[in-house]
Amino acid sequence: MTIQINDPWFENLYYKEFGANATKFIEEIKTLLIDRYKREKQIVSLLHQYQEAKISIGQIAQNLHIDREKVLALLAKHNIDFVDYDMVEERSNIDDFLKESAKHKINELKK
Repeated sequence: MTIQINDPWFENLYYKEFGANATKFIEEIKTLLIDRYKREKQIVSLLHQYQEAKISIGQIAQNLHIDREKVLALLAKHNIDFVDYDMVEERSNIDDFLKESAKHKINELKK
């Protein structure tokens, strides 16, 4: 098998890392492409589950071992709508609402 390489970086890699062994070089490229395909398939599957409301953004991040911001970028890249909110802030808003609601009920009962 003959490989023609016109890029100095790849040529250096081919000779130094693979000892000009074309079969080994091609197998490594195949492995990388297969791994990339599997990763993309996993991403698409997780995004599909998110669209069906089966998993959360946090679960996607955990499965892919990436941070939340990267998940949001993936959602945007794949044109998937999402609501971006901070759970701590949201819980605080809910707590505030419940406190105000309780005060209002107490005041109504006092009347």
